Amino acid sequence: MNYRPELLAPIQDWKSLKIVSELADAIYFGIKQYNMRQKANNFDRKDLKKVSDFCHSKNPPIKAYLTTNILIYDTELQDLERLILEAKDSGIDAIIAHDLAAIRIAKRNNIEFHISTQANVSNIEAAKFYEELGAERIILARELSLKQIKLIKHLLSKTKIECFIHGSMCTSISGRCYFSATICDSEEYSANRGNCIQPCRREWRVIDDMNNEFLYDGQLFMNTKDLCMIEYIPELIKAKIDAFKIEGRMKNPLYIKTVVECYKEALDSYFNKAFTKEKVNKWLERLSKVYNRGFHTGFYFQRPTIEDIELKQRGNISPYQKHYLGKILSYDLKSKSANVLLESLEIPLKLGDEISIEGNSTFMTETIRKMIYKGEKIRQISRKRYSDPVRINLRLNEEVKPNDKIYIIKK
Repeated sequence: MNYRPELLAPIQDWKSLKIVSELADAIYFGIKQYNMRQKANNFDRKDLKKVSDFCHSKNPPIKAYLTTNILIYDTELQDLERLILEAKDSGIDAIIAHDLAAIRIAKRNNIEFHISTQANVSNIEAAKFYEELGAERIILARELSLKQIKLIKHLLSKTKIECFIHGSMCTSISGRCYFSATICDSEEYSANRGNCIQPCRREWRVIDDMNNEFLYDGQLFMNTKDLCMIEYIPELIKAKIDAFKIEGRMKNPLYIKTVVECYKEALDSYFNKAFTKEKVNKWLERLSKVYNRGFHTGFYFQRPTIEDIELKQRGNISPYQKHYLGKILSYDLKSKSANVLLESLEIPLKLGDEISIEGNSTFMTETIRKMIYKGEKIRQISRKRYSDPVRINLRLNEEVKPNDKIYIIKK
């Protein structure tokens, strides 16, 4: 079977790009305008060529898609066209668009375009419309079942389809929501302009004009769980979905690395005929260690029910937390070792632990294989809460910078 879906990773900055560049087949990202994640770090406009060149320099090359998927107003049309031309000249592989203005500009300038999930393509007539318009790909509505997805794929002639397989789910139709703008009394905070404040994640009371209160028992009844389809990768592949999309352009590099890594391993396992329930359980355990609101399967097999709402806890429900350990003092490239100042050791540090190291331009994860304290190899180190910081030497395979911070993920 030659067919293999593209694994598409969310990117918000250089750290997240570098961490998945050996894992993903393609990335999607935004600059500081015209995208649905305005609160993400996002790239500067001048970085377009750098991002494109970096992606295309990999072996094999990875594709880079620029998000231009918000609603567009007349005052923005000229600047949007300049941006799309800059993207084309920089070698960006395609733009992701929702507004027909962005689509027309892309067609006029002969750059490939993907139809955003914001367009809510839910049937073959809508899909055919965009195919005839020249769309290279359609990102189908998240509200479709697998059966509906298979039918649309079967009836399209040349346009590819892309579907979300992991990440946050919006309680409205594919994010087409004015709740945030209404609450803030400002279009500036519209979800359709990439500035949603996520009011649906809060506790709400529903009271009518007769002061009758409904549907409220102190629970978060609009707080949808996260999509997670890793258990059903074989079914999605058999449906001939062309691209598997991971949501998360506002997530940290550790989240992005973990999720993309798990799904890449799942794809590899399927094509190597080694996809097992035991592996699925391990992937689910790893996914549960990073940010999540609990998992469900979206609309793929049935319409979500109350079981697919996280009623009790807002935000991350993972029992695992990132704990600060200390910082890098220096790094020796020749010996691949770092002098480290451990400033917080309530949690013992031992051989085999996985740590993350983060800085302005640094993000890496490392399993501790060698620790030296006062010239002696040690297997574990800990200290009382108020004792002095401890200096040790760690073997690290990748270069780090002074003052980079060290963390450990523990339950």
